Parts: sequence; C-alpha cells; structure tokens
Amino acid sequence: MTTMRRRITLMAAATLLVAAGIALGAEDWQYWSTWSATRGLSEKSAVSALAEVYFRDDMSDDYVYDEYITYARQIAYGFGMVCQAYFESVETAEDEWTGTRSVVAGPTYAVDIPVVGKLKLEDRFFYRINSPAEWDYHRPRVYLSHDVGSVTLMLSDEMRLDLSGDRPHDFFRNRIYATVLWKRTETLTLGLGYLRQSDRAEDDDWSSFNGVQTVVGITF
Repeated sequence: MTTMRRRITLMAAATLLVAAGIALGAEDWQYWSTWSATRGLSEKSAVSALAEVYFRDDMSDDYVYDEYITYARQIAYGFGMVCQAYFESVETAEDEWTGTRSVVAGPTYAVDIPVVGKLKLEDRFFYRINSPAEWDYHRPRVYLSHDVGSVTLMLSDEMRLDLSGDRPHDFFRNRIYATVLWKRTETLTLGLGYLRQSDRAEDDDWSSFNGVQTVVGITF
C-alpha cells in the first residue's frame, strides 16, 4: 500500500473512532465478527456464504450466530436480485437459545455517481419457515461507497419493517454503518467498521447500542 493510501486508511479509521465517540458512554458496546466467501459463477452471478457472531455486554457475551447462503444475479441497467437461505440463533434474556430459519429474496439496484461514488439500493423480504411459517419482516438498505485505490469507504443505513403484524410498530429497528474495506489481495478483503443499532420498544421509546465490526472476505 502506498503512503497516500495508508494516510487515507488512517484518516478513515480515525473518522470511525470520532463517530463512535459521539455515542453515549452509558450505552452497550458490542463486537460483531463477519466472515464471508464468494464464488463467481459468471460475469453476472455469484454464490456466497456468510457467517456472523455478535457479542454484547461490552463485548463479553456471545448472543447471536447467523449464516446466509446467497445467490446473487445482475439483470440489466443496474438492477439485480438476491435469493438467500438464512439461519439465526439468538440467546434470549432467559439464557435460552431460539433458532429462526428463513428464505429471503429481494431486488437490488446500483448506479455510479461521478465524483461521489457508487449508490446501491437493496430490499430483502424474509419469510420465516419455522415457529410459525409466515412473512416476518423486510430490510431496505441504502449503501454509498467510494473507492480510493484498494480502499473502499462505505456508509449504509438499514431499516427493519414488520410484515407479520405481531410487532407493536411497523418500523422497529434501524442500523447505520460506517466501514473501511481494504482489498489486501485479489482474493482477500479486510474491513473495520462502526455500527449503531436502535430498537423501538412497545412504548415507542428507542434504545440503542454501539458496535465495532470486523470483516474478512474471500473471493474465489
């Protein structure tokens, strides 16, 4: 990596730390570990596997394990689609583990904006196939990324909207991410990010936590 790229990476990391410092110190800090492997099938399609582990209580307690198996295809004019199998295990407040199995599908759209970078829009609809089988929620997400050599700076915002009718609010969760990705080699990408998740309670109050995310991605 050139000296200029090192400086850009350090500045981006410093920006993440400043953003994280804005958060209230009383809020929980979590650690999210993300691992993925992607295999291109053609110029327009790919399959991938992704696994994540979340640690809460100031990064001391693992409480979420999830996995995605994804087929993604570009269609035309920036439009595409994703189809996924989703597996999630979550530790409840009663120290019990519950598992959710879902099938997921949704559209994507990406466009390059001169000088600014790439804008990507995505929505994924989750259909739960256990306990009981029904539409669960959908997750619209907006990405804005900018490449500087082998480094990508990315901001994204994801909403979670109810489809089941079982939750007290339609809009019940929001996540923002600020991430720096470094394409270390042709096959290996490493990333570091800050995230903030806000959840809406039944009384309409929002509670939030902050997180540090690491990313390891392998492309074949």
